Amino acid sequence: MKSLITSILFILLPGLSNVITAQEIKLITCIDSALSNRGNIRAVRTDIEIAKLQTSSAYQKYLPDLSLSYNYRYNPVIPAQIIPVGQFNQVPTDEKRPIKFGTVWQQNSGLNLYQPVIDLSIKSRVEESRINERLKNTDAAAAERDLKMEVIKSFTNIWLNEERLRSAELDTIRTSGIKEFFMIKAREGRVLKTEVNRTILNHNNALSNYFAASSSLTREKIYMAFLTGISLETLLDGKFDFSPFSGDGLTIVNKDPLPDSIPSVKSLMLKAELIKQQQKSEKMKNTPAIGFEGFLGANQYTDNFNPILSDSWYGSSYLGLSLRFQILSGTTVKNRVNQLKLEEKGIKSRLDDEVKSVSNKSLQLVEEIRQIEYQAGLFKQNISLYNENFSLNQDRFDKGQINGYDLITDEIDFQKELARYNEKRAELVLKQIELINNSGALSSFIDNLR
Repeated sequence: MKSLITSILFILLPGLSNVITAQEIKLITCIDSALSNRGNIRAVRTDIEIAKLQTSSAYQKYLPDLSLSYNYRYNPVIPAQIIPVGQFNQVPTDEKRPIKFGTVWQQNSGLNLYQPVIDLSIKSRVEESRINERLKNTDAAAAERDLKMEVIKSFTNIWLNEERLRSAELDTIRTSGIKEFFMIKAREGRVLKTEVNRTILNHNNALSNYFAASSSLTREKIYMAFLTGISLETLLDGKFDFSPFSGDGLTIVNKDPLPDSIPSVKSLMLKAELIKQQQKSEKMKNTPAIGFEGFLGANQYTDNFNPILSDSWYGSSYLGLSLRFQILSGTTVKNRVNQLKLEEKGIKSRLDDEVKSVSNKSLQLVEEIRQIEYQAGLFKQNISLYNENFSLNQDRFDKGQINGYDLITDEIDFQKELARYNEKRAELVLKQIELINNSGALSSFIDNLR
């Protein structure tokens, strides 16, 4: 057995040396890298910038509206006005005479100014833009949360696959030692050929499991490289820091959902708020709007086409207070408001269902975690018992008290139980992270990793 221990150390030491010198890869590093490199995250962040510009554009409706106007007109028919010329006599009479006002050619140019003073429709549109901006932020938070969860799942799968690979490596070394041990005993005539063949079969199966575990680990690291943008060489050669998953599981502070921290719930809340604000905007369309209006320009009147004729230009200007009040329009505000009320009702129904769904999922996850923790605890006890039995049976085998089949069976049972325990640990961590995510506390969990 001493020679077997020596060979195990000889095989493991080069691997340990590589682990010591390898670059350490932390979970938070993978998450940050994924958020910086994924195209869909950059896309939703662009949507946020667009929403901010839309809010800024809505604010600019309060700024003065200054425009330059110019037109040149030909008047083939000059309008006439009936003038009571008799009223201008010393003795007024009822005489009236049509008089044409204007010239055949006319041009005018000037600056027009409008400054809103009171316009509730602008204020309502600004509020809409603000809500839409918050909605885009929530969409971005949802996309980031999904990506964070995917990175955490991949990181956990790497941890599980490394545990499986380590178990498979030890299993391969152990089965190799048992195979050599049985071959020696066979030459001494103490075991049957069938027992030697069984040890060879077990060792071949262990080798197969080792290469399968190695391949699974490599594929998961390839996927992690895709998610994070970290080079595959770094992930293959690096040493992952699994300390956040150490122990018997994660610490969950709050299991109850926090609605304001759950993107799916918050998104529906903001959509309902947006539709309510849109109803206000529709109603504001018919409210009075007050502003200052001004004009500064000149008009030209000529009977012949001559745009630069001197002494034909006449200045014109005005400055005043403007009141606009919509009395009748082609659109029915009431009909549009009723449509929005129905949309709001539908979204509130979906919001109610979403809150109930999140709460139900949390309760389900809590129960699953409780069950997995109990099973993991049993597997942990079983591993200690299997390991103890294996050591005792090795001594009994050396003394000829049991046959080789019993020892091989103990070895297989021990490895199976160890694999089941490692899988339960990974399953427990995944369910705990899922509960943390469902309760809206994923950001707090990630912040604690920094």
